Amino acid sequence: MIRRYIFIFLAAALLLHIGYLYFKVGKGVAGNAGEAPSIFYGRPTEIFKGDHLGNIHFAERLQRLSYKKVRGKPSAAGMFSEEQEHIRVFLRNNRRENPSDSSGPVDIVVRDGRVLSLISPDGGELKSIHLEPEEIDRIMGPQMESRRPVSLAAVSPSLQNAVIASEDARFYSHIGIDVLAIGRASFVNLKERRLAQGGSTITQQLAKNFFLTPQKTLWRKLREVELALILELRFSKKQILEMYLNKIYFGQEGPRGIYGVEEAAGFYFSKQAKDLSLEESALLAGIIRSPRRYANIRDREAPRERRNAVLAHMRRLEMIREDEFQRAKSAPVRIRQRSAPVHVSSYFVDYIQRITAEELGGEKLYRTGYRYYTTLDPTLQAAAEEAVSRGIEEIERAAFPSTEPLQVALVAVDPATGAMTAMVGGRSYKQSRFNRAVDAKRQSGSAFKPFVLLAALSQSPEGRAAKTLSTMLSAEPISVSTPEGMWTPANFEGKTYGNITIRKTIEDSVNTATVRLANDLGLKEVLQTARAAGITSPLAEVPSMALGSFEVTPVELAYAYTTIASGGIRFAPFPFFSVEAVNGDILMAKKLQRERAFDPRVAYLTSYALEGVLDRGTAKEAKTLGIYFPAAGKTGTTNGNRDSWFVGYTPDVVCAVWVGYDSGGDTGLTGAKGALHIWARFLRALYPHAGPRVLNPPEGVEKALIDPESGYLATTACPQTLREAYITGTAPKETCPLHPVNAVVDTIRKKMRSAGEFFRNLFK
Repeated sequence: MIRRYIFIFLAAALLLHIGYLYFKVGKGVAGNAGEAPSIFYGRPTEIFKGDHLGNIHFAERLQRLSYKKVRGKPSAAGMFSEEQEHIRVFLRNNRRENPSDSSGPVDIVVRDGRVLSLISPDGGELKSIHLEPEEIDRIMGPQMESRRPVSLAAVSPSLQNAVIASEDARFYSHIGIDVLAIGRASFVNLKERRLAQGGSTITQQLAKNFFLTPQKTLWRKLREVELALILELRFSKKQILEMYLNKIYFGQEGPRGIYGVEEAAGFYFSKQAKDLSLEESALLAGIIRSPRRYANIRDREAPRERRNAVLAHMRRLEMIREDEFQRAKSAPVRIRQRSAPVHVSSYFVDYIQRITAEELGGEKLYRTGYRYYTTLDPTLQAAAEEAVSRGIEEIERAAFPSTEPLQVALVAVDPATGAMTAMVGGRSYKQSRFNRAVDAKRQSGSAFKPFVLLAALSQSPEGRAAKTLSTMLSAEPISVSTPEGMWTPANFEGKTYGNITIRKTIEDSVNTATVRLANDLGLKEVLQTARAAGITSPLAEVPSMALGSFEVTPVELAYAYTTIASGGIRFAPFPFFSVEAVNGDILMAKKLQRERAFDPRVAYLTSYALEGVLDRGTAKEAKTLGIYFPAAGKTGTTNGNRDSWFVGYTPDVVCAVWVGYDSGGDTGLTGAKGALHIWARFLRALYPHAGPRVLNPPEGVEKALIDPESGYLATTACPQTLREAYITGTAPKETCPLHPVNAVVDTIRKKMRSAGEFFRNLFK
């Protein structure tokens, strides 16, 4: 009777233990399987007719995306070839954008570095093509594991078979342990008097990886067997194989461990696991036994031997035919580890997390495996990082000594789409995580003046008293009554002026004329114009507003200038497209917000005036800094040299740069001596081979040759002339009164000049 009770007790205890393990295994697998890094991607590179491939760093982008150069016509996605004026690229499928035809290579016809045409595989001409987005960063777990879980259906059958042949030939017939393998391993261990072989099945390896330490002890081996049996009881063979393929270790990428076949396929072959060839599958399966040895790209022999051994196992198990075996074992070993992601400042990644955190919740990102599809351009970001790093060192060498390090912020925006393409929030993320691009509110100084100009030029399309770039203003000293008393603004270095044009007011950043213009327009008008452009920070209708006395952030100022550069379209900040789960479900999507804020003619005239800032005005030093191409922009310097600004743009990019001390101390820097230097470094990197495309005026704009001193039509006696732009019908009708000439002679000379221009244009 006692024996019976003991038996019942032991049986009950065993059942309870099995039930406990059943529950524990299920819970442990579910919890562990969810751990995955969140990955951040940059925007897909779009290539248009007319683009200069050198400027967009096309070759470097292909290299970072691990495209393979081949001879002849590319036969598979991820390949490209070059010959004379043709680059043929077999694009990988990019579901995030309008997919390019993936049935064959796209022909990029190039001459002198520029794209003449884009021809689809079927011979039709394409407007543009997309390269797939590059990985720019990832958030890892505490163990720095890099994995991308996939379903078994997303793993090529050849890889599944190769892993089974290499690791557990009787996987589909055993119950979690392989008695024959254990017997063979035990014999070897007894012979060598150590644990030389384990005889572990795939299920046992999975149990060890999920639940056990790597120590080689008899007790741990028994636990491994026990857990393997429970795994077989709890899950199907296909589920076990899928978990194993997503869990197994494949080596290191710097400090990151590579886990799972999808991540390994991307790392070693720049492919998805479903696209691996037979020889690649065998090599990847062979790496499992010893990643350090068999993934060594400097030693081709060991990987070849291991790969061919796996292929031989597959042949003996009749997983492959003889002809497949012979072809695969004769194939060269090609391990092409992917290029490391472009170094990206974590300021941008932090910013993305911040603005998505509320909707996504507070879960640990590395356990959720989110996929962030951002607007950041890796090439522009790398250029921004270098411009900030080298530029700030150069500025500090020239500036007066300080115990406080200079700080910097840079924001770049695509004026065609509103996409935020680069962001740097400080000189060193390691030293300070405070993101000055987003969170530092500083006075804008003269960088605010373009909005006064916008307000003035906006009056003409609305039928009010037309102000043009050649309208004359008094730049004499001015005093304005304020609640705090009389305010008398001064010009830089105490300079004095008489009457000057609106153009000269903006080019030379003349404070007295700017304040007088703002008062003439009405401070409310200026404030509303700044709001329409995108300034959201607090402003007040006080005279000093015209000189940038109120604080803004670099992101805010960059987008306000984007409104001008885009031809009058205001964009809300647009840093990402969407956030997706690992399975592709869209968790969050960012909608592009854009609306027309200004007449395109007014925006063009403002840009045309800001080009003069770099040609003749406060930023003319840009020419000596290597800006050989047309660009528009404005310097900004605040009282006591506390803030150095430059915001400038081409048709391709708007870039705002701020330099200063966090404490707000005197830097000794003007906008031209500080921020302009970093901006110029950034822009030079974007145009290494050719300048940007020319910005053509919109319909309704005319140009006239004027005397820049008087603002009237130039005569032949004028010592200087300037081709000015106007909204059609607003150009001056009278000739320069300061430099009159004989009327008859002047008329003849004008006709001769017009004829000369006609023939020059005819034969261009």
